[in-house]
Amino acid sequence: MPIDLEIVSPEKLLLSQAVDMVVIPAEEGEMGVLPMHAPMIVTLREGTIRLYTNGVVTEQLAVSGGFAEVTNTRVTVLADGVVAVN
Repeated sequence: MPIDLEIVSPEKLLLSQAVDMVVIPAEEGEMGVLPMHAPMIVTLREGTIRLYTNGVVTEQLAVSGGFAEVTNTRVTVLADGVVAVN
């Protein structure tokens, strides 16, 4: 069962897709989010968001900060700035 991920900048919706897991750079440290995660809102520090499908990193995005809202079915990242990482 995947978890829905949305990444939003102040200008627009940047990404909306289902992933198996997402790792976000929370202020308290890296945080892996799987389906059925406990709901929470966290502050993001500068770092890399990693998207996983079938145990493999499929995409990486650098963020300059922001917030993330986690529910048991969705992660919504409100990012100050986002850049794709090769």
